[in-house]
Amino acid sequence: MLDEIKEQIAAATREAELLQNYSDYLENAAKSKNDNYKLLILDENMKMWVAIEASMKSPKNSMSQEIKDNLTKLSKYVEQITITHGVNMTENYYKSLAEINRQISQGLMESVSTNLAQQEAYFLAKCALDMSEAHKANNKEEFVEALDKNQRLWVMIKTLMVGNKTNLPQDIKDNLIKLADYVSKNTIKLGQDLDNVDQKMLDSFININRQISEGLIRNA
Repeated sequence: MLDEIKEQIAAATREAELLQNYSDYLENAAKSKNDNYKLLILDENMKMWVAIEASMKSPKNSMSQEIKDNLTKLSKYVEQITITHGVNMTENYYKSLAEINRQISQGLMESVSTNLAQQEAYFLAKCALDMSEAHKANNKEEFVEALDKNQRLWVMIKTLMVGNKTNLPQDIKDNLIKLADYVSKNTIKLGQDLDNVDQKMLDSFININRQISEGLIRNA
């Protein structure tokens, strides 16, 4: 599941960057006197929106139906304007298409950030529960597995914070990075002696996950 989250983030980031790029291309095309260049940009921009429209129908798309419907309508609008006016469209039409791209790019990253926070909150809480239950049941195999999943989750969180993939305030990002380093440093210690697990450290892992989970939900 963590790999699926990473792929969703990567895909959304690629789409947002592509939309932003074509926003810039359209603004340049609006000022250009080269019809071949204009045609190329308009055609590529429309193809991008056709692909976006197609992705709205994918069962793997986790966006709300309202967002899917709105993006589909925007795709139809882009196609209609492009086909109807072509390279002869006014500068205002170019700017309108560019602004659509820019707003959707920003909205997409905000949506990804919110969805990501919700998923992270769920997995942090789940890892806390798994570690607690496995330890109470004295199931060493499941406990080690829970520790591993928790560590991989925190590695992913640190990667996202360092790569600025969320719109969280910088002080929160810095705190999450520090917590990720703490978890990575001490996970090995927790798993070294499964017959004498450091209860204080385990409790700190569980409490960190629960507190951050609650915080992410509040700020999502």
